[in-house]
Order: sequence, then structure tokens, then C-alpha cells
Amino acid sequence: MRATARARWRLAPLGALLLIAAWGAPTAHGAEARLRIVATLPDLFVLTRAVAGEGATVDLIARFGQNPHDMEVRPSQILLVRRADVLVRNGLEEDAWIDVMVNAGANPRVLRGSPNVVDASQGVHILKVLTGRVDRSLGDVHPLGSPHYTLDPDNVAIVTANIAAGLARAAPESARAFEANRQALLERVAEADRRWKAALAPFRGTAIVSYHDSWPYFYRAFGFVEGGVVEDRPGIPASPQHLAALIRHMREQQIKVILHESWYPSDLTARIARETGAKLLVVPQSPGALKGTEDYITHLEHLVSALANALK
Repeated sequence: MRATARARWRLAPLGALLLIAAWGAPTAHGAEARLRIVATLPDLFVLTRAVAGEGATVDLIARFGQNPHDMEVRPSQILLVRRADVLVRNGLEEDAWIDVMVNAGANPRVLRGSPNVVDASQGVHILKVLTGRVDRSLGDVHPLGSPHYTLDPDNVAIVTANIAAGLARAAPESARAFEANRQALLERVAEADRRWKAALAPFRGTAIVSYHDSWPYFYRAFGFVEGGVVEDRPGIPASPQHLAALIRHMREQQIKVILHESWYPSDLTARIARETGAKLLVVPQSPGALKGTEDYITHLEHLVSALANALK
């Protein structure tokens, strides 16, 4: 894993990992077997599940509501990867820990470069790609760009096209079904997106602060302006100078909302909200962290509704 990749994952005890070898080699995907798909992250899982439909088994590595930057690699996860026919991954190192699982699982179908590995980011216009020197002094940055691209509904067509193509390579007899499922999903997303944009239209151009730099695609999709980030450098406590400058900026610009990702402690953000008069809005960055948001549309519906209510 790159030294600059944003991850704080841990390995399970070595003895437990070595048990994987005793569980037998991965079996080939037969014509009669259900396609076994593994997705690394909740947003990819819900989109993959919608495209795959009833003809495949889709498993998730990171739990709903889990910060993907804090991952303990477990034997049960390695076993899922070992048995997988297809792996759907983020592509921008948000899930760099999956390489450890793939190597431990010894499943050639899901090694990097295999046609059965879907890089869901392919074709997406990536925001915030770093240039120049990148090292640990910058914190746990994403050198390849922001990995949170599914927060823009316009990217769903690209991401699901990558997923459908990858599933079709593994199960060409089901390619039409995958594409039909994808088109049905895109129709539902397009209808919901019109509703979301209408709800947020009165607030276009509004500046918003966030705790972590998770939201550039969401801002672009709905016309918001990035008003600042509480984290000075990701994964490193913000300096007093940075916080003082942010508070001053928020007061001057009358920024009224701070988005705070639900898996981070909120004490610091709450203090900034008190000092600036802004509303602290704790929201899940990915689907499934809250009951009733276990698919893409209900997750975005929650984000849009919460933000619209906070901005009124």
C-alpha cells in the first residue's frame, strides 16, 4: 500500500489469517452457480446489488456505518474474497486494505489487472487530484483524487456501467439482465435527482463547511461552495491557527451549516458551531449507516432533506 494512502487498518492475528490456507482453493465459477460478487464499500455494494439483481450473491467488506479508514482485516473477509468471482473496488485507494485480503485469499480472479476486478472510478471526472510532492506530512491524503464520487448522482451512470460490464465479463449469459437492472436503477435515480435538485435549488451558491473533505462531488452536483474544512490535514488534529482562521472566515462569510460525517467524534465541530452560530449537521457519508438508508436513493434522500431543512 502506498505510504500516502489514507488508511488506518489493522491485520487480524497472523494465526487466524493462516487458517485461510486450510479452507481450500477458490472454486471456479460454474455455469449453474450463482455469481459471487464482493464490493469493498457500502456505496459500491448498494449500486452493485441493484445491477446484479436476483441472479447473483453480493457481499460487502466494510460494514454499514463503518469508517473505511479504520479497518481490521479479518479471516471472514478474506474468505469472502477467496470465494469471489468478481471484485468491485473504489479505484482511488479508499479501500487499499482490499489488496491485503486479495493477497491472503490467493484468488487469481480478483487480483489487480484481472478482468473480474471492477475499478468503479473508471471514466469519472475525478476532483481534487493532488499534484507536486505528496508525503505523510500532508496527512492521510488521497493522491489519486477524492474517492467520494458516488455522492454526485450524475456519476451513477458511469459507475454502474463499469459494474455491469465487469459482471458481464464474468457471466456473459446474464449481460442483458444486468443492463436492464442498471437502466431501471438509472430511471429511478434520475427521477429522484430532479426532486433533490428542486429541493436544494433555493440554496445554490451557499458556502458549507465540513469536518472531513468528503463532499466535493456533492457540492458540485447541487451547486454549493466549499466554505472550509475543519481538518487541517486529514487524520491529523487541526492546529489552533487553522481553527482560528476557519472560525473567523465562517463569521465573515456567515456560513451557517457544518457537515459532520457520522463516524467522526463531533466535540470539536460542535465547539466551532457554537462559536460561529452555525448548525452542526451530523450525516452519514455512505448508505446504510442509518436505518432506512440502505440503498442509494434513500441515502441521498436523507442527505438532501437534512441539508435543506438545516438551510431553511
